Amino acid sequence: MAKEAHVPENTPRTRPSRWLLPLWWANVLAVLVLLLTYLAPHVSPMRVWWLSLLALSYPFQLIMHAGFILWWTVFRPKRILLSALTVLLGWSHVTDHVQLMGQKDPVKTDGSTAVKLLSYNVRLFDLYNWSGNKTSRDSMFAFFEREQADILCLQEYFHRDSGEPFLTGRALVKDLGYVHYHELFTKRTSRGQQFGIATFSRFPILAHGHVDLDVHTNNQCIWADIRLADDTVRVYNAHLASYHFGGAEHRFLEQLDTDTDSDTLKRGGLRILKLLRRGMRQRAGEVDRIVAHIRDSPHPVIYCGDMNDVPMSYGYGLLRDELLDAFVESGRGLGGTYIGNLPSFRIDHIMHAGAVESWNFHTHPEAFSDHHPVSCMFALEKE
Repeated sequence: MAKEAHVPENTPRTRPSRWLLPLWWANVLAVLVLLLTYLAPHVSPMRVWWLSLLALSYPFQLIMHAGFILWWTVFRPKRILLSALTVLLGWSHVTDHVQLMGQKDPVKTDGSTAVKLLSYNVRLFDLYNWSGNKTSRDSMFAFFEREQADILCLQEYFHRDSGEPFLTGRALVKDLGYVHYHELFTKRTSRGQQFGIATFSRFPILAHGHVDLDVHTNNQCIWADIRLADDTVRVYNAHLASYHFGGAEHRFLEQLDTDTDSDTLKRGGLRILKLLRRGMRQRAGEVDRIVAHIRDSPHPVIYCGDMNDVPMSYGYGLLRDELLDAFVESGRGLGGTYIGNLPSFRIDHIMHAGAVESWNFHTHPEAFSDHHPVSCMFALEKE
């Protein structure tokens, strides 16, 4: 019988390769950054604004941690726990950003009136010929006619009292049958041009008004109590503070590459950071006012509009403390709504009270504006 090979008991264990150590410490640093990012929805940017900046990077952090998990699965399986447990700790944030199986049919609304709501930042119907304005406006109207939404909430809305080609508001009433509407304009010109926000409805509007945000801005939030058969819902339509990037900022982002000199990078970067900080702080105050108004609503609430904030943000967190997100309830995919130089963040939202059920949330591919439209079906739940 052959003798078994003898292995000395004091044989040293194989040490990890030195070149894996930097990657491990990078993983540790990435975990610390992600844990700080989890604080963003809970800490006002009025106090710590850079946490809101981390919130913008959350989707990219997830991709990074997925890479770490795959790497360690191959080379050091036990080390996947560091990223895996940290991601699981914030799993609710993952579902705010990604949905796989959207609900297409209602569950608890038998006998209730089913309503389709569509929210869209129309960017003034491309008034200033950013992409061929009359063609864009006509394409938007054709889209509205195809979708046949019962409630239409428009941000960056433009109306002209007379003259072609922008008879927008009255055309919506005359051609598409939105008999009831509530408009609020922040600017009117001597030529009859009006700029603001509008909610159109096929159902009666019993009362309407607005939330006082800040007299020094053009940001708006209007509300309308809409009668649905035997029920009434309050629909909020909001356009919150943007970052106000101008031509210089957009050119900087478009031309940014590895050849950008350090002085240009510093000046452009600091200018963008200041605009980001101002927008984040301004929205925090606006959402505070909206949430206070929502709490006093006598009817179940539906909130929609261009929030200019991502699901990891402080403002979004305040609203989610009060309302459900229709995308989380029945959306699919990533749901990005912004079209521009920055990544396609989900900054347009539809939310609703717990007494409302939503289904068939959809982010539409149409790109007539710098935002994609979003829509969903909803109805009041029956006991």
